[in-house]
Amino acid sequence: MRRSCAALSQRRLRVAQRGMTLVELVFVMLVVAVLAAVSTPAFTNLVVSQRLRAAGTDLVSSLQVARSEAIKRNDSVTVKPSADSWTSGWVVKTALGDSIDRKSPLGRRVTVASAPDSIVYGPNGRLNVAGVARFQFSDAQTESGVTPRCVIVDTSGYPRVEARPCQ
Repeated sequence: MRRSCAALSQRRLRVAQRGMTLVELVFVMLVVAVLAAVSTPAFTNLVVSQRLRAAGTDLVSSLQVARSEAIKRNDSVTVKPSADSWTSGWVVKTALGDSIDRKSPLGRRVTVASAPDSIVYGPNGRLNVAGVARFQFSDAQTESGVTPRCVIVDTSGYPRVEARPCQ
């Protein structure tokens, strides 16, 4: 009988110890809060970095469309901001004013620096102006440490994007 009572009391003791104490719960919540506070700025920088990357690749794809359409139509095709600045998006138009491609405004904290007023491709697929055109997509908060994206259009009219500041 003694053994069964002792076994029964040990079983009750195990059943009673299944939950967490209030101190343990507060400690776990404190650790989760600290981890969340530490990871939030890194996550924000990741989102901004992806916006810069998306803006750069979107511009490169629009420039490639404009170049191929200029060659195909044997006419000039222009890429220009859809409003007063490149941050509001851009549009690809033919010489007759037909819209071929349109991109929506860029995300928050994305700025465009050192960009020309427009890019015009001639019928041969080259830029109508001499030299290289550059667009720099960067974070509006300069102290964030997010690497800017530089879209470079070389003299042959071929665009490319690089993860570095434009020079």
